[in-house]
This record gives sequence, C-alpha cells and structure tokens, in this order.
Amino acid sequence: MRQIIISTAFAAALVLSSGARAQTSAPAIAARQPASVISTAPAPPDDTVQQALARNEISYANVWADDKGQTHVTKCVLKGLQLHTFAPPAAPYVMGIAPEDIESIVFSVLPAGWFGDWHHAPGPQWVITLSGQWEVQTTDGSTLRQGPGEFQFNSDESAFAAAPGGHVGHTARLVGSVPNVRMIITLKKRPGQSYANQSCVL
Repeated sequence: MRQIIISTAFAAALVLSSGARAQTSAPAIAARQPASVISTAPAPPDDTVQQALARNEISYANVWADDKGQTHVTKCVLKGLQLHTFAPPAAPYVMGIAPEDIESIVFSVLPAGWFGDWHHAPGPQWVITLSGQWEVQTTDGSTLRQGPGEFQFNSDESAFAAAPGGHVGHTARLVGSVPNVRMIITLKKRPGQSYANQSCVL
C-alpha cells in the first residue's frame, strides 16, 4: 500500500507562501500568519453542528477506551481554526492543521448486511463517511450512527475485556441496504503519545 505523508511543517509552508504581497486587508493578514494547529475538547452540552461552526469549531465523535478497558462515545469539537489563505488567489477560509502525520489513507466500502463483531481500532484513525450509513456500539451500550459528511475519531486501541471472554472495543455494522463508503485516515503516533482514558484527544 502506498503511504501518503503530509507533515505539519509542509502544510504550514503552503499557507505562509501565500503572504508575499504587502496588503493590509484581512485576507492578506490571514495569509501572512502561520497556519494554526488544532486541538480538541468535549463539546458543550446539547451543542449542535451549527453552534460549533458559529464558534469556528467542527463537531465530531470520539470512540475511546477508559483505564478499565471499557469503550465510550463522546461528542467533541476541533478547536483553534483560524482564517487563512490556503490556495491563492482563492479567498481565505477558516482552517487548522492536525498535529500528527498520516500513516495511511484507505477507502472502504461496507456491503449490504455487513457486520463487524467486537474489535478495537488498530491505531488512531479518522473515519469519514462519504455515502451510506453505518453504526458503532461501544461496551457501555452507547450507539453512534453516522451518515454522509459526518466523521469520528477512533482511539480505542487500548480497550480490553473486563472479564475473560468479555466484549472488547466496539461493534460496527451497515445501516440500511445502501453500501457505506468511508475514508479511513490512520495516524502516526507521536513519541510518548497515548490515547488511553482520554475522551477527546489528538
């Protein structure tokens, strides 16, 4: 499998290179500033996608494991996005750079009737739904259903069974009869980085 690696420094350089013209407009100021690195946090109670966007934040769900090995779903937001010019002369827009490099990018199709029994993510990964619907269930009984344009972060690789023969991680299944198309972006872990027992983490 061919791997695609995009470093934070390279992405930041793309943004910085757009600020060569001396102007005082807001787009020009945004173009001269380095791209911001995003962070994560739990979403406020009852937060909506629209409310998050009004704060320049992006909603997503995190599937994670606690220190007892049990898994949960938490609604989180990406924070720290700022106005930048990414591809001049196109107008600037709000954006941010993830603080990690990419291990691989995989496109997958779940066929009708597909079910994935109890398992945990092989590594930290973003799963972006392109079409169709799918559903995840965690060991605490939570259910997460996602459709086109929704995405989640899977960081439950530290999950383990509370008792011998118990459930580990999460199940996954196709919802409906329309195949589910997803893009899975697996990340390289930074040295010393842990995803265990953290509900919203990069």
